[in-house]
Amino acid sequence: MPETQVLRAYRFALDPSDAERAALSRYAGACRWAYNYALAKKTQAHQAWAERRAAYLDAGLSEADAKDRIKADGAELTDRIKVLDHHRKSLTLTVTGKPPLPAMQPLAGQEALVRRLAAVRADAAGTGNERELLAAARTTVNALKAEAFSAGFRTPTAADTSALWRMERDRPREEGGSPWWSEVNVYCFTSGFDRAQVAWRYWQDSLAGRRAGPRNGYPRFKKKGHAESFALFHDVKRPIIRLDGYRRLVMPGLGSIRIHDSGKRLARLVDRGHAVIQSVTVTRGGHRWYASVLAKVQQDVPVLWEHVDDDGTRTPYLSHAQAEKATENGGHVEQIGRPTTRQHAGGLVGVDLGPHYLAALSNPLDPSDPATALVQHPRLLADSLAKLAKAQRAMSRCQQGSQRWRKAAARVSRVHHQITVRRASFLHGLAKKLATRFTHVAIEDLDLTTLTASAKGTRDKPGTRVKVKARYNRHLLDAGLGSLRKKLGYKTAWYGSQLVVLDHGEPVAGTCAKCKERNPSSDPSSSKFHCPSCGAVVHRHENSTANIVDAARRQLTTVASDRGETQNARRAAVTDRFRMTLAQGLALG
Repeated sequence: MPETQVLRAYRFALDPSDAERAALSRYAGACRWAYNYALAKKTQAHQAWAERRAAYLDAGLSEADAKDRIKADGAELTDRIKVLDHHRKSLTLTVTGKPPLPAMQPLAGQEALVRRLAAVRADAAGTGNERELLAAARTTVNALKAEAFSAGFRTPTAADTSALWRMERDRPREEGGSPWWSEVNVYCFTSGFDRAQVAWRYWQDSLAGRRAGPRNGYPRFKKKGHAESFALFHDVKRPIIRLDGYRRLVMPGLGSIRIHDSGKRLARLVDRGHAVIQSVTVTRGGHRWYASVLAKVQQDVPVLWEHVDDDGTRTPYLSHAQAEKATENGGHVEQIGRPTTRQHAGGLVGVDLGPHYLAALSNPLDPSDPATALVQHPRLLADSLAKLAKAQRAMSRCQQGSQRWRKAAARVSRVHHQITVRRASFLHGLAKKLATRFTHVAIEDLDLTTLTASAKGTRDKPGTRVKVKARYNRHLLDAGLGSLRKKLGYKTAWYGSQLVVLDHGEPVAGTCAKCKERNPSSDPSSSKFHCPSCGAVVHRHENSTANIVDAARRQLTTVASDRGETQNARRAAVTDRFRMTLAQGLALG
């Protein structure tokens, strides 16, 4: 197998002392504070823009004209920021001993400012005053950006938010400052700013229709005690994040913290020069703290196809369709890896995910045991409902916010966390078995959001059998079908198999696998499938898995054919739509 450099995360359960646990909470609190700070700045800027737009709309302008008028109002300030920011960047490069930026093309109305700043830099060259000029330029740029944000002409990015925070961090708490910032690592703040930027981008994509699902409002502020997490980085040439032996992890500002499990695997890769640690993300789950160490690893990966350019450049791909798509610009495709003997023996397997069985397979996991074709639901939440209800009753009898209430809430959180860990462990094992024992794993494109929607209805049109539907939804959500699909996405990439996701709406459950006739009136709650056309009576899961296999073979034939169909949108939707890239998949490990 070819050796490739990939990103992979190694997750360790920490065993901190009470003082270390308090430090971890302080770092997570700083990251949460930074996220809320950045989100508030973005929200204020957007609301100022929305007020300007509403004023123009009330004046009779159209939506497009209102947006153009806002851009025109802020054009002078925006151009001035661009000129001064170019001045700041040039001074930064000069101070660090790097070549300066090329001369900036004067913007309309800013020619005099461009010439004046260029003359200032020329006069300061070699005098040692560059640092003073740089400090003044930073202050000026940040002040102008703050003015543009408050006026609604711009929305601050993560870098803008970081610059504004540096101006305000030494102010008293009453004035919005964070004078305690030196008590934690500065990366706690920058990681919070980055996360706010991602949340804002997701909201904008949802607003523009580029993100699936219902449209969302503004990203929510994070509440204390929820989703405690932070990320730390270091210079890979002078690493601070490292393993101290096999049982301790060293992190900047936190020192050496003991870990529950062994770090031997990662430590040996680092010692041999096969891995370089990039960062660490620390997260609290229930009563546990976890550290996910992201490393760049030299690893043997079962890449199946390569696109070879005319000049000999080789690019690896996981599927023939992806590699063939690259031939639009020339070159050819070569197969460089093959599935294992065990995968060849398993071939293509259809996986029917549903309420009766977690997974019904067209081929058993163990050829010698036909019973392994059906994977029962682990029912982890159902088995823990009595324990969870007892903990929740105890919490409900406490006064909210009291010390006893906090302890009771911690017990409830611990039960939920145990369920989550056990579910993840079960799904990891099942996904690995499917990825290592078959060449192709075919599943349906289930719309879980619609499938688990509430049946309450409205006050005018109340739903029916609401309690039954609620139990059904809880049962499906307890199974973690979405998590299983995500794990299959990257584990098949790890082990050389391929995940085939059927087109949304493929008639799997209501079609007879023998005569291929549709039976829309078939009762999905019945364990048997009755075909009115040919009279066949089979188990419903056997019929569904057979249809999944047939649909997957049709799609694979379409992709691999030489009739030009690999260039159409169907191929992209089938083979590339729901598959992660290799590097992304390995980073989820």
